[in-house]
Amino acid sequence: MSWKLLNSRTVIDDKWITVRSNDYLTRDGRQIDGYYLVERSNFVIVVAESRGKLVMIQEYRPGTARQYLSLPSGHIDAGEEPVAAALREFREETGFAGTNARLLAVLDPQPAYLRSYGYVVYVEASNRPVDRATDGEVDAVLLLDWETVIEKVRQGEINDMQAVAALYLVRDLLGKG
Repeated sequence: MSWKLLNSRTVIDDKWITVRSNDYLTRDGRQIDGYYLVERSNFVIVVAESRGKLVMIQEYRPGTARQYLSLPSGHIDAGEEPVAAALREFREETGFAGTNARLLAVLDPQPAYLRSYGYVVYVEASNRPVDRATDGEVDAVLLLDWETVIEKVRQGEINDMQAVAALYLVRDLLGKG
């Protein structure tokens, strides 16, 4: 049995995020007031290989005020298909062209309070960048072999939860690394 929504108030609503304060009645009759629900656009996480190496990015993340070694990712525009968004974001963030993109999974990143879906897309990348990266958020693009990347995950150097999940998913489903 699910919780019953009693009331919902919008706290923030803009093009990037909607935050609601919801009141619920749980299945055991307890009332929970002010349970925040965050809604944001769906996004893609791109696992791409160029000549057998993973295309990774280095970028600053304001939420933790740290640099991260991660995977290209980004929001899906209204009306855009996840695979098309993955190819667009990949090119914007890395300058590499992508082909043979395929959707591997749809993940719920934080289902307790976040309404958004993460689409994991595998992409075969060009041998070298074909454009200049146009996403000003990316500080560096790196090509790393699977062994190095998995070791960096084990050592905690790659700890973006969505990137780690996508990497292990691709490794398992496609037999990579």
